[in-house]
Amino acid sequence: MSIFISNLAPSLDDFISFKNALGIEYKTAKVYLRQLDIYNFEHGNFISLTKEVAEGWAIQHASKSITHDRSWVPPIREFGRYLRSISDNTAYVLDNRFTIQHYHAEVYLMTDNEIQTFFKECDSYVLKQKLLGRPYVFPALYRFLYCCGARCAEARNLKCKDVHLDKGYVDILQTKTHRDRRLFLSDELVTYFKKYNKAIDKCFPNREYFFPGGHGGICSSTALSANFRNIWLASGLKRDGKVKPRAYDFRHHFACANIMRWSIEGKNVHAMLPYLMRYMGHTSLESTYYYIHLIPDYFPKYSILTASMEDLIPEVEEYEV
Repeated sequence: MSIFISNLAPSLDDFISFKNALGIEYKTAKVYLRQLDIYNFEHGNFISLTKEVAEGWAIQHASKSITHDRSWVPPIREFGRYLRSISDNTAYVLDNRFTIQHYHAEVYLMTDNEIQTFFKECDSYVLKQKLLGRPYVFPALYRFLYCCGARCAEARNLKCKDVHLDKGYVDILQTKTHRDRRLFLSDELVTYFKKYNKAIDKCFPNREYFFPGGHGGICSSTALSANFRNIWLASGLKRDGKVKPRAYDFRHHFACANIMRWSIEGKNVHAMLPYLMRYMGHTSLESTYYYIHLIPDYFPKYSILTASMEDLIPEVEEYEV
């Protein structure tokens, strides 16, 4: 039975089914679409998405929010685009007055110089306290995040039995999105990990986790985050109210650096995104497209490279990156 009650119900049901068929759950978006449906029912009950209904609901919803979050914009705008795509030329698409909040306080794209400075400090910082395994674990763990774009939890939960350095890959299992995947490593990283593995084995023989914590068990999320922050500050890099880099930002850098490289090399970014999607463990291309929206905020020149694709790029939320 449909959860929608207005004359938009059939179109909304079809739109949700369309998203689900693409592998997108759209759970949060469905809540916003339900609110839009009720607003339409109470304000004319139109059979198509009108400007009055779309903007009326958007203005009303924005006025209730105490933050600048605009995660509710994409589903409403995408619904309008969907209606247009099935020949409903009267359907209204929210314009650029309703912008998406890109969470600048939570996402920080590091520069190459910052990354080099970080790792230089990291290799010496871990020697300052004589804790078992510390000189080896964090330099290796952060390099894994940087080189492979893995999630922090995936690195912490990586078990020795899933690391195959002789074959040059690691298996990421039981992930956030329930999509197991295999990450192939560069020869340089394999060589680094072989030396690391030999050293850490002397500290924690028969350990379960590839990047163990201080007592040989799983590395805590607090230790991963706190050490990153301390190393960043010790290296003299900027970190204030607006700039708060996290270890997770290595993942963002990995995605954006690859997209930027493909653009500079003249490759078809859209054709390459499925490979990035699988490597990063996204369940759909919609999550990978997030990075195309993110890059222009930090690299204005990228806007020129993607200008011709602007209308083709769907809007997404930061729910799975």
